[in-house]
Amino acid sequence: MRARFTLYHGGVSGLVPGQKLLPPRLTDACSCADYNRDHCRADRVYLTTDAEEAAVYAALATPGGHGDVYEVEPLDELEPDPPAVPVTGSYATRAATIVRVIRRGVPVEEAAARMRTFLLTLTRSLSASANGAPHDPDRPSVSTFTAVIGCETI
Repeated sequence: MRARFTLYHGGVSGLVPGQKLLPPRLTDACSCADYNRDHCRADRVYLTTDAEEAAVYAALATPGGHGDVYEVEPLDELEPDPPAVPVTGSYATRAATIVRVIRRGVPVEEAAARMRTFLLTLTRSLSASANGAPHDPDRPSVSTFTAVIGCETI
């Protein structure tokens, strides 16, 4: 199934183009579903349109970091993730195929720095909202924050 846009997956290292990505329930890989089943499903593979977001998940895929970022092609229908968000860059699917390797060995320190930046941006956005400023669509919302934090392993 050919997606109309480029999709990425951040995960364990060492996978190669042509290899199939299967959900953690089938592979026994660590998953955010191990920590929060309300926001993550062990029977799905998670994809994003943002290679930088995939890098965060790659860094968190194994203890100590150093996972890889892959360009992928879904093998089944894409489900928006989280389902309640009508326009999203994150998706779930039952399986995907690796098209190419984008990055190898993403350090966990990079994920921590990206998450700090995200939280600072969110804090500023919430503070502006509390002071009556209109919501900026380019800044994260509380629902975005909940979806991201709800599925993290740290």
